[in-house]
Amino acid sequence: MASQDTFQLYSFYNSSCCQRIIIAAHLKGIPLEFAYLNLGAREHQGDEYKDALNPSGSVPTLVIHHPDGEKTIIRQSMTILEYFDERFPDTNPLLPPASAWKERIQIRDLVNIIAIDVQPVTNSRICKRLRAVRDNVDDQINFARQVFTDGLTAYEALLSPSSKYSFGDQVTLADVVLVPTVDQAIMYKTPLDFAPNVKRVYDSLKELESFKAADYRRQGDTPEQIRLP
Repeated sequence: MASQDTFQLYSFYNSSCCQRIIIAAHLKGIPLEFAYLNLGAREHQGDEYKDALNPSGSVPTLVIHHPDGEKTIIRQSMTILEYFDERFPDTNPLLPPASAWKERIQIRDLVNIIAIDVQPVTNSRICKRLRAVRDNVDDQINFARQVFTDGLTAYEALLSPSSKYSFGDQVTLADVVLVPTVDQAIMYKTPLDFAPNVKRVYDSLKELESFKAADYRRQGDTPEQIRLP
């Protein structure tokens, strides 16, 4: 990589948004230096992180260290993904060229079903607040499963049965956001029988090295009891 910048990712193993970044970095050959935050211990809410780096108190945060000592901080996963694709467009582009605007629209529709409709409301912060209303874990589980079902039903409707991945035979931005969310749906034991093409695409993507490397069970801070080799 021609750039002399270094890329430091503040991450948590079970964050679907962090998983997106790791997938894209592997696809593009961007080396990441990890700074792990234990969300269970609320390290993301500490002054050192929240006040200094990310006022949202969320992950991921990407800190780009430049050779002159300056830093660029990016605090939202979709912004990081766009930055990666714009700065390193020649390696595994995540979107077609601007001239293929119709295809870009279709991919972005798939992306936003996940990034806008599904992931934000199934985030653990939201689900825990829902659970707290009646102090009932079933409220959390049923709500999350319904959101996953609704979103993946919409995603399924836009997939072509002949497409290898979400859009054609090349990995795109849609695939990068899809897999971590399906992982989360599976954690909630959401049945996927209603979305056979989503499941087929997901299974195909999970065989690729970039997606294997980003699996939440293979991260540096993954608990030993769930770690995969």
